[in-house]
Amino acid sequence: MKVIDDGFYLGSKKYGESSFISFILSRKNGLIKGFTRLSKKERNNFSTLDKVTFAWNSKNTESLGYLKMDLHEISKKNESSFILELIKASTSELCLKCLPFWQKNIEIFNDIEILFDLKKIQHQDILVRYVWWEILFLKNLGYGLNLDNCAVSGATQDICFISPKTGNAVSFKVGKKYERKLFKIPKCFKTENNKADLTDCIEGLNITGFFLKKNFEKKYSNFIFRNELIKKLKKI
Repeated sequence: MKVIDDGFYLGSKKYGESSFISFILSRKNGLIKGFTRLSKKERNNFSTLDKVTFAWNSKNTESLGYLKMDLHEISKKNESSFILELIKASTSELCLKCLPFWQKNIEIFNDIEILFDLKKIQHQDILVRYVWWEILFLKNLGYGLNLDNCAVSGATQDICFISPKTGNAVSFKVGKKYERKLFKIPKCFKTENNKADLTDCIEGLNITGFFLKKNFEKKYSNFIFRNELIKKLKKI
């Protein structure tokens, strides 16, 4: 069986003396992994979420397989920042921890392309866009938040709170007397193009983090880069 595709390089882990198991979120085949041989120079050429083209060979998808990959689009290191690198690492981490192997999810793939299209997105906007990427990530895995209307009244105006139990939004009028038990919707949840401040984005990440933990509890403590991102943001 041979698979030829393109995708995002998510990372590698050492396997033996000079070999690695590499992970790719592919366009047509979802999350895949394969055995690779990379020299130190080749290994240093690959950065998290670089675009790659690859060929994967094995008897079937149940086997590890051999993976040969080439850089298709290199990250622009000179445009990078520590926060951006943490966001890339967190994005990769969520894909590795939460996505099943060999299940195509073009929505998540496309959302990553949009998130890191730095030709269209200003660096100062990347954090708001990342919060929205997590919202869409949850949605694409079947755990979407209802932010469009009040789950009780159906109203689309004055939506103010989110229920931690259901992920449904409610209006200020409906939720006021229960507000201690609800999440207040941050500004960055209103639209992904919103110019939200840092504190607001942290609140947004705390909410998406709650639902990530709720739905992926066994894996949540291992979201090292996501936790590091929030710690770093709180110190700015």
